[in-house]
Amino acid sequence: MKNFNDKVAAITGAASGIGRALALELAGRGCHLALSDIDPVGLAASAVLAQQRNPGLRISTAQVDTADRAAVYAWADQAAAAHGQIHLIFNNAGVALSTTLEHVKREDFEWLMSINFWGVVWGTQAFLPHLRASGDGHVINLSSLFGLMSLPLNGCYNASKFAVRGYTEADRPPGQDGPQRGADHGA
Repeated sequence: MKNFNDKVAAITGAASGIGRALALELAGRGCHLALSDIDPVGLAASAVLAQQRNPGLRISTAQVDTADRAAVYAWADQAAAAHGQIHLIFNNAGVALSTTLEHVKREDFEWLMSINFWGVVWGTQAFLPHLRASGDGHVINLSSLFGLMSLPLNGCYNASKFAVRGYTEADRPPGQDGPQRGADHGA
């Protein structure tokens, strides 16, 4: 993609941090936005800031828990209907947990994985048909330095980010370095 002008980007975790920064940068480049987050107050603030950056943009928001597969699929369809098409999905939403692997509670580990890993899977799968339909679709899955190296007290987070990296690398288009995929995967 050579430019973002008049493209449509969907961003998870858009209420703060990297998600908000992505929204503002893309807005500055003329990209229409479908923003989601579990935090409605931060999400609304991100939408206002993006609109101020570029008043001519179409911006939609949705309160979405990326751990909820049905909610992510519904948002993908709603975003495509609201904008006519989707060119980019930024699977950015994520949470952290600092504890030893010996003492981590199962429900805490599952909570983290449901957002950091399964949220990426659901976002990728839900948006792929819309990305294909655009003719110029791209999946961007945000991992972390902790998807390359591990640190003590971050084992759960490391596991989720290594999983995102592995999942993403396995979904490369044919002809690129890395594993090949079947015709039913990717944009």
